[in-house]
Amino acid sequence: MNQPDQKSNGKCETKPAPPTADASLGKPAITAKTGFWASIILFFSLLGPGIITGNFGNDAGGITTYSVCGATFGLKMLWMIIPVCILLVLYQEMSGRMGAVTGKGLSDLIRENFGIRFAFYLIIGKFFAGMANAVAEFAGVAAAMQLFGVSKYISVPLTAVLIWLLAIKANYRKVEKLFLIGTLFFASYIIAGFMEPLDWKEIGRETFNLSNISFRHDYFVLFVALIGTTVAPWMVFYHQSAVVEKGIRISDYKYFRWETIASGLSVMVVIFFIIITCSGLHKTGIKIETADQAARALQPLAGDYAFVLFGIGLLVASVGAALILPLSTSFSVCEIFGWESGVSKRFNEAPQFYWLFTFQIFIGAAIILVVPDKKLIDVMVISQVVNGVVLPFVLVTMVVLINKKKVMGQYTNGPVFNAISILATVLITLAIIFMFISPLLGN
Repeated sequence: MNQPDQKSNGKCETKPAPPTADASLGKPAITAKTGFWASIILFFSLLGPGIITGNFGNDAGGITTYSVCGATFGLKMLWMIIPVCILLVLYQEMSGRMGAVTGKGLSDLIRENFGIRFAFYLIIGKFFAGMANAVAEFAGVAAAMQLFGVSKYISVPLTAVLIWLLAIKANYRKVEKLFLIGTLFFASYIIAGFMEPLDWKEIGRETFNLSNISFRHDYFVLFVALIGTTVAPWMVFYHQSAVVEKGIRISDYKYFRWETIASGLSVMVVIFFIIITCSGLHKTGIKIETADQAARALQPLAGDYAFVLFGIGLLVASVGAALILPLSTSFSVCEIFGWESGVSKRFNEAPQFYWLFTFQIFIGAAIILVVPDKKLIDVMVISQVVNGVVLPFVLVTMVVLINKKKVMGQYTNGPVFNAISILATVLITLAIIFMFISPLLGN
């Protein structure tokens, strides 16, 4: 995934045309006369960035966080799903629009508009969040393989080597297709949800019941974790870079927006069913502390083999995200410093990119080898809390960038997008503050 760069370091040396000149992206314009079937074909040709970004946000940390939310509080966190997924769609639309208009990744735009110092500090925060995610993915690998009786001392090192080889040797386009197929696993939660004896009237009522908000510390920890795993900082960076690499231009973007909306809806459905499926564990008093306990939510679908279905799904999500997330972090850091990057390049052509990727993979794996098995679930949830804490800084930066006319031309945000973005950022920040101070306030 090579990122366009304006430096004379082997990449494109010509500056892009102004935002209104779509022809500069090298494709014939799609006119208003585009037929119905041509529009459908174009839509499917643009599939990838949004679907992958959204659904692999449902990684090991995501699946675990949603499961713990359902098992700990039952249906009392359902109300969060709709606003959080609206936020996901909003920020994916914004990041995709910036990529289509400017032809640059988010890190490039941050460096150019805020300077190297600001970009450095922001990317440091993202790097630590990325490391936390890498650790979480290997925690997912360890937990999944333990369900099949495989020790983490075997599964984690082997997976780390496999992921490293995929990045070094594999064709990313083919790997992308595998990731899209892997997202189909999440349908198992939907099927299991319909197989459970659920009270759909109660579920509908609780989905819009804001009185379920609790001011307990553990509630706000999961509150921040749920936001951090659904709208993780890495997602907007990766999404914008993927849009740039795919060559999507602003004249095509009306079709690409539908993929963004479809991504948000698919993520919303998955979160919804994981929480309601795991709410059955809450009724029985089961607290999720191990992967085996989380797997019990799928017993209505798979019976005694629920751990097999859960284990396969957790493994697929973990391996996919363990490749994508470190790549996203490596791209961001390389963009900031103007280093060569891209999985299509050889190691000696982009050494900084590959060393950053290698560092994340093998340090993340090494940390899990020393973490006690009973703490694997905690590691996955805490990593999403880290995402949530870093998120407001990224969101504020995006809103400022997308409202700059010299960056976006006529494609800046409208008042509605700005109002929602500012309100969401303020509320997330308040939730983070309360999460930190709530232990001092007692009950």
